[in-house]
Amino acid sequence: MVPADPHILQRLRSRIAAIERGGTGTLHGDDVLPLGLYEIDEHLPRGGFATGAVHELLDGDAATGGSITRNGITKGQGALNGAVTGFAAALAGRAQRLRARAVVWIAPRTGPHESLYAPGLAGFGLDPADLIAVRVPADGEFMANALWAMEEALRAPAVGLVCAEIEEMDLTASRRLQLAAEKGGEAGGGLGLLLRRDTSAGLPPTASFSRWRIAALPGAPAMVAGAEIANLPGAARWRAELLRVRGSRPKTWHLEWKDDAHNEPETAGGFALVSPLRDRPLPEESEAEPAAFPRERRRSA
Repeated sequence: MVPADPHILQRLRSRIAAIERGGTGTLHGDDVLPLGLYEIDEHLPRGGFATGAVHELLDGDAATGGSITRNGITKGQGALNGAVTGFAAALAGRAQRLRARAVVWIAPRTGPHESLYAPGLAGFGLDPADLIAVRVPADGEFMANALWAMEEALRAPAVGLVCAEIEEMDLTASRRLQLAAEKGGEAGGGLGLLLRRDTSAGLPPTASFSRWRIAALPGAPAMVAGAEIANLPGAARWRAELLRVRGSRPKTWHLEWKDDAHNEPETAGGFALVSPLRDRPLPEESEAEPAAFPRERRRSA
């Protein structure tokens, strides 16, 4: 008997779960946004990032010790680091392809220039032509205005995913966003990503469906025509730590971005697992020891 393809089994499980929840069972992102990795999608309760829900992505590379002002802007610190932004862009690109709807990205306006770099987003599969960037003035009303913008975007049927860079969040505000996601959009509801800075003091509980911590890993070697090229940046890699999720347990994966334009449109570009980094063993000491420096004395010196 030929063993079943685990990816096909996962897609069938996702379809059955969608039918049981009253959906159509289609695999176009109406009920779930899969990462396309069996090992992760199988671990998540609905076979991927659940729609009709808000998920938190914490910046695992953020410096500790920053203070949050009452308007939700981190004092003395700039924008989020590239790792969590790239990870969110990769998820947003998958949502564009699988849900066939626009992406809304909400962030504070802290300068005259746009903080999102279109070619960089395209490198993670996010089409800038189908991206709506919402910039909220970074003043005392930032948090209220940003939360209102995200809530309205989650309810819009034409929006497939909403990213919002909002530092400050209490339980009441997160419940409003979760309710908006559950009621919003078309079949399956809205899908929201909250991009936040991970602080040393920890973050208070929220009503989000899941919470992740995303940190950068050393990039993959750059390959050209099958040969490794030194001094060139390779594929981005992340340490994706699932801190909590409804219906499953925490877990950590090491991921790499695969940008393969030769695949089918709905799967072009995606995530791949990489082996965890490990310390290399120290080279063994030579057996030929000088008589005046025995092994015990060399180690204690």
